[in-house]
Amino acid sequence: MKLLLRKPQPQHILFFAVLTAALHCSAKSLSTPASVTGTQLLQLTGPVDPKTVHWTPHSKFSSRTIAADFRQLVNGEFVHGYIQAVRDATEGKEWCWGEYKPNPDELEADARQSLARMPDTKLRQNAATLIAEIWRAKFPCADRPRKP
Repeated sequence: MKLLLRKPQPQHILFFAVLTAALHCSAKSLSTPASVTGTQLLQLTGPVDPKTVHWTPHSKFSSRTIAADFRQLVNGEFVHGYIQAVRDATEGKEWCWGEYKPNPDELEADARQSLARMPDTKLRQNAATLIAEIWRAKFPCADRPRKP
């Protein structure tokens, strides 16, 4: 049986180059874990100074102030999602409900306020770990088994 090899086509070479680059990038991103510190999370809860926002007259916002307001909104949504994700990942494992079960907004406000009271040295730790510690202190799982 004779094996026929075709001459590589330009689109095949381009596809292989893109695939190789994508695999390299994904492998690189997997090797460096993403981590948000308590300090970084708290910074995202504060106001955004319009002077720090990249803005040009050609951007989609009509002013630097509006761009800063949008950035603050996006930051707030990120923090909200982050805290809710910590709740989803740790509820019943790291901490448990007692007789009182606060709503998600109360838990989020509690996490934000508790982080704001922590010393700077403590805030250098992973934000998710700190939030779980806050809730574990208030809602321990001592009297019932934790979920696996």
